[in-house]
Amino acid sequence: MKLSQVLKDGIYVLKEKNITNCNLKARILLSFVLDKPREYLIINDMEEIDYDKFVKYFSLLDRLIFGEPLQYITGNQEFMGLNFHVDKNVLIPQPDTEILVQAVIKYLEDNLRKRKNRFI
Repeated sequence: MKLSQVLKDGIYVLKEKNITNCNLKARILLSFVLDKPREYLIINDMEEIDYDKFVKYFSLLDRLIFGEPLQYITGNQEFMGLNFHVDKNVLIPQPDTEILVQAVIKYLEDNLRKRKNRFI
């Protein structure tokens, strides 16, 4: 089966189960299974997928459908421009977490600057 058809089928399965962002999640999982960047799926959409990768892809879709976070499946989460390994023992950073971390960094920088000025 061609990558384009496998991807269409994956999107369809996720859409039928009311998974949000099904296009993106299907692409992320397929590129994860192939160990290729997402652009690879576009450039090589007529390439055949081998049976083992096909089976693995649909098993990962099932894990997603049954509620496992995408980040736990792929073992990766980008946060503030850095990639972190995540698994079931790690909380997945949310967008609001980045705002909180930026506020803490600013607070610490401001206080460090104030302390430094006291000694000058």
